[in-house]
Amino acid sequence: MRGKLIHAGALGLAMLLLILVETALANKFETIGGGFSGSSGSKREWLHKFFLVGGSISLIAAVLSMIVPHSNPLLLNFNTWKQSAIVLFILAAAFFLGAVLV
Repeated sequence: MRGKLIHAGALGLAMLLLILVETALANKFETIGGGFSGSSGSKREWLHKFFLVGGSISLIAAVLSMIVPHSNPLLLNFNTWKQSAIVLFILAAAFFLGAVLV
């Protein structure tokens, strides 16, 4: 019984410290939108580059999933290379569409 009481007390103390620390950190850091300072043009440019890089990586991965030999059954893509290529092409298209829309 005493062990359960100590465990519950420690849990309560941890929750109390978490609540106290969280409110202190809330005033120290900015909100979600304030992580990247600058004009909206530079933010848009950063997002454009991010989407282009993400789309390029996805496109390269899709092409690699098709051209890598599928003769080794120990590879993850041995049976599912077609599905992987399709998903990565869709992801690349979504990234490139995001870059166009930004």
